[in-house]
Order: sequence, then C-alpha cells, then structure tokens
Amino acid sequence: MNEKQEVSMQEIVKLANDALKTNDDYIHGVVVYEAVQTPDCIVFKGENFLDEKGLPTGKSMAAFNLYKWLSYQFTPLYTVK
Repeated sequence: MNEKQEVSMQEIVKLANDALKTNDDYIHGVVVYEAVQTPDCIVFKGENFLDEKGLPTGKSMAAFNLYKWLSYQFTPLYTVK
C-alpha cells in the first residue's frame, strides 16, 4: 500500500488549480481557494458562480463537478496537513 504525501493547503491548492486546467470540462474562472482534509477525503472549495442573490447559475454545477473530480483524484495521493 502506498503512503499518501503530506502537503500544505497552499501546495494542494496550487496543484489543484494546475490540474483543473487539464480537465476537458474546465470552465474559465473556476479556481480553488481552499482545501480541507476530512477523515474520508479532501474537500476543495472555490468559485461557485453564484448570481447577485447568492443563487446557483448555470456554471455552478459544472464547478461543483470539477471540485468533486479533484477530490477523487487527490484524496488517494495526498493528506493536507
């Protein structure tokens, strides 16, 4: 079994933002601001594309799916310290 690499939040945010640009579903303006380690996975937080009333827009679900993809890709490899 492989050991996970321990990284800082700043490091994982940079890695995540770089990885986002390689995803076929990347949308302009999506960016990760924070990553939180939970017992089960890494949760990525970033631009949600909400409207002026704080409601989701057409890009909100796409952004959510990208953050979910990052969690799926990074959780087996990293632990945020």
